[in-house]
Amino acid sequence: MHLSVIIPAYNESLNVQRIVDAIDSSLTGALDEISKHEIIFCDDHSSDNTFETIKELNNPNVKCIRLSRRSGSHAAIRAGLSVAAGDVVLCISADGQDDPAALGQMIKKIRAGKQIVWGVRASRDEPFLNKLFAVWFYKLLSLFVANENNIDLANADFYLLDRKVVNAINACPERNTSLFGLIAWIGFKQDEVKYQRKERTIGKSKWTFNSKMKLALDWIMAFSGLPLKFISILGFIIASLGFLYAIFILTFALLGNSIPGWASTTTIILFLGGVQMLMIGVVGEYLWRTLDESRRRPIFFIEETTNI
Repeated sequence: MHLSVIIPAYNESLNVQRIVDAIDSSLTGALDEISKHEIIFCDDHSSDNTFETIKELNNPNVKCIRLSRRSGSHAAIRAGLSVAAGDVVLCISADGQDDPAALGQMIKKIRAGKQIVWGVRASRDEPFLNKLFAVWFYKLLSLFVANENNIDLANADFYLLDRKVVNAINACPERNTSLFGLIAWIGFKQDEVKYQRKERTIGKSKWTFNSKMKLALDWIMAFSGLPLKFISILGFIIASLGFLYAIFILTFALLGNSIPGWASTTTIILFLGGVQMLMIGVVGEYLWRTLDESRRRPIFFIEETTNI
């Protein structure tokens, strides 16, 4: 079996050697299965010397792609998938928190007929607010996007793909999407392996709140039309309430009564205006993504490579 390991990296020069050593160590437990391997770093246009550090390793099994602009970790992984030659491909982060020691178990699942194997953390040892956000984020996703394989995506961090799955991902050129969502959506036989997530010892996470919100928006809009359906339902509800309120006002008027003041009228106008702007915003998000996809621009551009 030929293994490709894809590692997206942004300003991770201090972690390069550590992650290479960890992967080499994990391969010793799977030597009977792995006849050949390659490690492909995908440098997301780092501002430090990540690319130079990888190049200086002088290891023929370690390769690197440097993107011409920062495009996000998912685009970096897709750049790696476009050049990966392995029968199976492991996608893992560069921060050292994902444990490649789970590779042996994951390969056994592949040998048993699975085509996608997720590395799922056994527990989330992190601040309460981060844990709460993750739980509700994936609960929200479950309402919008079907997860037929029942994988615990809230705790999934890395994954092993076979060649058919890699080819399927490469055949999906859309720009505004979530790679996790795409892998969950394309089907195939999926399974998971539990592992203990490590503490990050060097550097800081680039996974900001804004990144999480963008991922949520891309994930929901790329795989579901429910927001648009919700607009239709909300419009029908508001129109019905408006009709009932009109009957109420007319009845009062026929009885010789009136509702004094302009505060209630202004409140209703502001409320309806806000709802309409929200609806226009949702439609605008879909229109923008449609326009962006219609341009058919590449997801990434490669600035420089080494050993590829």
